[in-house]
Amino acid sequence: MMKKLLTISALIAATIIPTFGSAEIYQAKCFACHQANGAGIPNVFPPLAESEWVNGPAENLIRIQLRGLTGEIMVKGAKYNMAMPANAAMTDEDIASVLTYVRSNFGNKADAITADEVKALRSEVGKPMLTVKDLIDPAKAAEKKKDEEKK
Repeated sequence: MMKKLLTISALIAATIIPTFGSAEIYQAKCFACHQANGAGIPNVFPPLAESEWVNGPAENLIRIQLRGLTGEIMVKGAKYNMAMPANAAMTDEDIASVLTYVRSNFGNKADAITADEVKALRSEVGKPMLTVKDLIDPAKAAEKKKDEEKK
């Protein structure tokens, strides 16, 4: 019984503690452009809230963090054209943590991102900023996922 209680306590702590750190990272790195509620600034900085890009392939978000993003992007039917700088100086754990925070808040419901997933793409640091053409189209990825689930 004591072992079960300790296991449950550890799981609860592991669930809660990263959220606080992630919220702090979000406040420090993302808040100014994407706002406290993830709504962004209309016509300037895109929303993260219920965004097809946030809920799409994790690889996109990781690569944007590591290389930055420039050029036009459509988010929730609106065009945005402000550059997002890379945040590659952050640790793999911090990038995974803040991206997981974004993907599980603001109305988003996407899988967590691990530090290992970030580490696997770390070699992209130093390459030119990304454009939308370099990313996986989230609509096509969602369609492909639905097709695979039917099989």
